[in-house]
Amino acid sequence: MPTPWRSKVSFFEKLAIASRKNSSLLCVGLDPDPQMKLSNADNVVAFNSLIIKATVDLACAYKPNLAIYESMGIEGLSALQETLNLIRQADPCIPIIGDGKRGDIGTCSTAYAKTLLEDYDFDAVTVNPYMGSDALKPFLEHKEKGVFVLCRTSNPSGMQIQELMVVRGGVRRPLYQIVAELALSWNWNRNVGLVVGATYPEQISRVREICPDMLFLIPGVGVQGGSIEKTVRSAADTQGEGFIINVSRQIMYAAKTPIGTRSKDSEAMRKMRHVARQLRDEINSYLPSSLKKNLKQICQSHEDQANRGESYRQTESSVMATSGR
Repeated sequence: MPTPWRSKVSFFEKLAIASRKNSSLLCVGLDPDPQMKLSNADNVVAFNSLIIKATVDLACAYKPNLAIYESMGIEGLSALQETLNLIRQADPCIPIIGDGKRGDIGTCSTAYAKTLLEDYDFDAVTVNPYMGSDALKPFLEHKEKGVFVLCRTSNPSGMQIQELMVVRGGVRRPLYQIVAELALSWNWNRNVGLVVGATYPEQISRVREICPDMLFLIPGVGVQGGSIEKTVRSAADTQGEGFIINVSRQIMYAAKTPIGTRSKDSEAMRKMRHVARQLRDEINSYLPSSLKKNLKQICQSHEDQANRGESYRQTESSVMATSGR
């Protein structure tokens, strides 16, 4: 069950808190991979625990891909719930994005929204817009939750549909641009974001022109080959923010040994933490200097508060005052 405090704080407020507290725009994906030779659900939870411990002060959000857990049956769903509990115990301020890419209509869409946003209490979800606003409405009505609409995804074959030229309003444009425009019209609760892939920085720039103030969730950095520098320069809004970059396998694979097995726990955590810190710092290195300075100051302020034993609530209040949400 969601705690009373979690239910009162919106996704965007939590993201602002975590981002400034950890000086981070890095979203850590929790997508257990068969290459890590995790033979059962208990091992998945244990490995996720290592990732969380290694990155909880370096990440602005976590994003489990639901398909990975669903593929393990009932045990996998239990592992997902245990993973969510671990994150909330490690830091109740940090938001969790349920990456399910759901999209259906009627009672099915309502059921999806209830399951993800109420039962699992994800702070945000990813959704598929192919069936139109009917499929998204049950998610959008949860005004305190974030709803990331697939727009221009990072996979190469996405172009087969997303780059189709469509005439709308007398103008011929790629379909992904029309999805971005529609997302603006769906944003009546100011809780809509877009999924845009780091592998296509030119398209990210175009989507930013269409949606100047919308939050982007950006996969595709790391194993898929997306450039952090190009991504940041393409995605940043007028404030130099407006995006979070998700990385999953690059952090997870840091725990592999040369023969494909997993390092011992302490060594795995050290390696994953090192990679996550490098990624966070590289993202920050391309931000406007004024924003980097502000993030650093707030991060230092939080560290000082922690050393004095002050609560998260005080940090939460100061961050909300500057979040603009």
